[in-house]
This record gives sequence, structure tokens and C-alpha cells, in this order.
Amino acid sequence: ERLSPEQVVSLLNDYYTLMIELTFKHDGTLDKFLGEGVMAIYGAPIFYPDHALHACRAALAMQSGVERLSATRVAEGKEPIVIGIGVNAGEVVAGTVGTEERMEYTVIGDNVNVASRLTSNAKPGQILISRRTLGLVRDAVDVRSLGGILVKGKDDEVEAYELVGLRAPASGGKK
Repeated sequence: ERLSPEQVVSLLNDYYTLMIELTFKHDGTLDKFLGEGVMAIYGAPIFYPDHALHACRAALAMQSGVERLSATRVAEGKEPIVIGIGVNAGEVVAGTVGTEERMEYTVIGDNVNVASRLTSNAKPGQILISRRTLGLVRDAVDVRSLGGILVKGKDDEVEAYELVGLRAPASGGKK
């Protein structure tokens, strides 16, 4: 509300450029812009066995990139920006939906909703991942358990973890 329309457009363009670049760098697919948010898909339409790890690496890179973008903005006397990110893995329906006038590739289903709810519950600067995601990346990431959290649209709590970093790869050298 403190920014002019021109400043909002400039900020969004800088932010979207960063998010798109990092989505593609980590083998993701840009699904859509959601106001000031971005929805990215990993593992569809191109499947990667380690798609959840791609998503976690991208989320960490996005947080780091936003911190740098925010620092630059502050140095220029502009408002800082912060984001929260949610990551969920699971089965979804992926495909092209719409009408003859407008079609787009997207994913739909409960697992998409859980990712959205994790994002909504993430504090600024925080990355929340689901238990299902953790099960796929457990050996490669460091997390902090948040226990169950209540999310809109779910009767039961969703087990959530804060993604805090990547683990160094195990040494494969000979003794």
C-alpha cells in the first residue's frame, strides 16, 4: 500500500525474474503467478526421481535470492521484501486444462492444496515442507520439526518441518 503502481510493477518484475530463473535452474516448471506469489512444479511434465530434492534446492535458492534482492532494495532506500515458501510432494493430476480460447498446463489435487496451505503458514523467510516431502529428501536436508499445524481446508493437522539447509554430500572416497 506504500508503493506507487509503478514501484509495484518494478518490484514484481524483479521478483518474478528471480523466481523464474531459479525455477528453471532447478529443473522446475513455472505453473502460474498468484498475485505476488509463484507456483512451480517439480517432476512434471518431466519426471525426475529426485524431484522433491530439486524443489527443496530451488526453495533454498529462492529464499537466498530474495534476501539478496531485499538487501539491494534497502541499500537503494526501498522497502525490503520477504517471502514464505511451502513444498509438498505427492500424487497430482497434471495436464492441460481450460477452454478452446485459453488452455494451460497445470497440476490440481489435494497435494497442490497442501503446498499452498504450507506456503500460507510459512513465516517471512521460512520454508515449510510436508512429512511426505521429508520422506523423499531426508538424507539430503536439515529440518526442524514444527509438529502438526492446522491448515485451512483440512480437518486434521498437517505435519510440517522447517527446511533449514542442505546436508553436505557424503564423501565417496576410498580409505
